[in-house]
Amino acid sequence: MKVALMQEGQCPAGITQVERFAEMVDEAVLADEVGFDTYGAGEQHFGKYIATMASPETIHSFIAARTSHIRFRAMSTNLLPFNHPIRLAEQLSTLDILSGGRVELGAARSNNPWTLDGFGIPPDATREIRDEALDIILLAFTNDEFEYRGKIFNVPPRSLSPRPLQKPHLPVYLSATGTESHGYAARLGIGVMTGNTILGWEKAQSSIDTYKSAIGKTPPRSGHLLNRLAMFTTAACCKATKEEAKVHGGPVAFTWVETVMKIYRDLSSRSEDYAYLGQFEQIKEHQTDLDYLIDCSPYISMGTPDFFIERAHKLHAMGVDELIYRVDGMGHEENMATIAMLGKYVLPEVQAIGK
Repeated sequence: MKVALMQEGQCPAGITQVERFAEMVDEAVLADEVGFDTYGAGEQHFGKYIATMASPETIHSFIAARTSHIRFRAMSTNLLPFNHPIRLAEQLSTLDILSGGRVELGAARSNNPWTLDGFGIPPDATREIRDEALDIILLAFTNDEFEYRGKIFNVPPRSLSPRPLQKPHLPVYLSATGTESHGYAARLGIGVMTGNTILGWEKAQSSIDTYKSAIGKTPPRSGHLLNRLAMFTTAACCKATKEEAKVHGGPVAFTWVETVMKIYRDLSSRSEDYAYLGQFEQIKEHQTDLDYLIDCSPYISMGTPDFFIERAHKLHAMGVDELIYRVDGMGHEENMATIAMLGKYVLPEVQAIGK
């Protein structure tokens, strides 16, 4: 199994964005040193404290110059008109060249109403925008010359310049919360990153099964199949004891769950495309029960190295190929401590699973 580190620039009390960005660079460098496979900043807009990283491609470029092995995949780039698909392909190709072929595309249609409203994008339009944007990006990566005619985007005959270093193209993943998105990623022949599994292990298994049953059944859109399923843990803390992990990681988990429920409640009431997000209200009565949140799904992971290793084996048996740990918001020292402990005790065991 592969293991990725995800961060979004969450600022604990008293820490500025300027300070947090510098800390994130040091944390990513440590992740490279201890053996994480991938690093990914999450693209979020208008976030003051919880998610402040609006430009993952910029911090990835900065970190790439200070690292040697770790790969880079945004968690996730918003496929919306302000990120034109050709511009995304150009940026990714440039960094792929400069990093020595260490770049991947992680993309999503956005489930954040602050982003959609801030840029004037109707929630009902995001699925169609996502679909067209992915089509264009895959065409650009895999054809010497391409063109596209759609409802949202129109591209005359053009050639991507520069082209990515990786051949046939850099890996592409789609973030997915609903089963529809898992099936869509499979039909395209790209990887998928399963998020927001807080509804339970059965819900997580259903999403995995949807992807695994459909991948490879149709010709991949780019001609190159990427059969990989990753799983997000949105709050991770690894300590010598479970109680210590809960002390340091609990506040992050509670803040994140409350935030997600708030934005999902908003979107589910405004658009049929996001109506399924209303299911997250089911967790309301448990949102301050940390033991329940840890046990009910892979969404929150806090405990000892043995806990992380045991959970990795369980997820691999369910069909997961990669784990994405969000280590953020606990303060720089605690973030570094969790990254170091995961690197020393967990990664060697998890990365050997399936070999």
